[in-house]
Amino acid sequence: MMRRAGLTTGLTMAAAVLFVLANAGAALADYGAIAYDQGSCSVGRSWHYNSPRRAADVALSECGHSGCRIILEIGPGLCGALAITDNCRGYGWARRESRDAARLAAMENCQHYNAGQCTVRTVDCNH
Repeated sequence: MMRRAGLTTGLTMAAAVLFVLANAGAALADYGAIAYDQGSCSVGRSWHYNSPRRAADVALSECGHSGCRIILEIGPGLCGALAITDNCRGYGWARRESRDAARLAAMENCQHYNAGQCTVRTVDCNH
């Protein structure tokens, strides 16, 4: 009986350690970035990477033009959004704690350009 209790306790502890490690890995992989090239209107984005540098590299690669620049880095637990006008002359970005707040702030920032109708091109969260 003692042996069975020890085995059960050991298995329970092993499961708890695996759970903590799995969730720690996910928490550490929470960096994102948005890249934008105003000349080509190209956008690149990345989410849930293990470092800000890797997130930036992926976003720049996805953007795909020599004029692409990182305009927003998104850290753990945050959301990011980018809104752009149809003619690409105006854009706005935002980093907030919720998807809706990021979307709204990006639209408001874009509209300050008075360059046309703004549209959210990307929004997501690292949580």
